[in-house]
Amino acid sequence: MAMQDAQMRVQAYLSLSQLLQRPNEELLEHINNPEFDKLWQRVAGAYGIKIPKSWQAVNIPDLVEWGRAWDVTMGPVAPLAEPIESLYKIWTTDESCGISIAKEKGYLKGDWACHMEELLIKSGFQIPMQFNHCPDHLVLELEYFSLLIEDASRQAQANFAKYHLDWLEELLKTAKDRDVPKIYQDLYRLCADFVKADTKMLI
Repeated sequence: MAMQDAQMRVQAYLSLSQLLQRPNEELLEHINNPEFDKLWQRVAGAYGIKIPKSWQAVNIPDLVEWGRAWDVTMGPVAPLAEPIESLYKIWTTDESCGISIAKEKGYLKGDWACHMEELLIKSGFQIPMQFNHCPDHLVLELEYFSLLIEDASRQAQANFAKYHLDWLEELLKTAKDRDVPKIYQDLYRLCADFVKADTKMLI
């Protein structure tokens, strides 16, 4: 794979990770930077995936309105569709586990979170305090994937996507069913489409 293609992939995963974080001036600067448009134009050329109109700089709402949309979607109080892997998978695959929630979905710190925490620590990644309860948050998974692009084989990248990024369509469905603000439905669709297209290229 050409070096510039790898750089594009790294930048795209990091950009998606950043877009998922709480809106602030730094994020607004990221979107307004001409390099943001150039990156997603390259992605469009490579994968046929375009940045949604709702995420184009001219259409971004003011920070107050934008922050409300983020809060409703994934904020700390009764979020409609948090992008956390454990919530969309059964809590554990351990058949010997006798806990009542073992085969249920919707709970934090399942097998997936424990494995992600292990991967992040092993890679030397410092888990930010706000993610201590959810090391399998999509923000961290996308950032970790960017590290794999630089340091791991294509097979290792494909395996990570297969086991840790296979829940994004369910996240999107949940967002639609719960009428999450469109800007974040669009972002979840972008994440799902990009990961699908990118990992297909690895196989």
